[in-house]
Amino acid sequence: MEVERSRLLWRCRRGIREMDIVLQTFLNQSYDTLSDADKNAFAQLLDEADLDILNWIMGKDEPKNDGMKNIIVLIRQSRQID
Repeated sequence: MEVERSRLLWRCRRGIREMDIVLQTFLNQSYDTLSDADKNAFAQLLDEADLDILNWIMGKDEPKNDGMKNIIVLIRQSRQID
């Protein structure tokens, strides 16, 4: 579990400081309480392009995948970004 978490933390480093903070904070504060499906969606989210993730989190666009939509909602709720 700790290896998985450290890998995810590394993958949260995106190059856009604000996004790094949002993703790393979500991982540290909320990841352990997620369902397995949401954990998988978070890992898949980290495979997406930085600008797509940023636009989804900021509500400027919406992912096509329902699982991805759910994890974005959870991230936005955790940061109270609406």
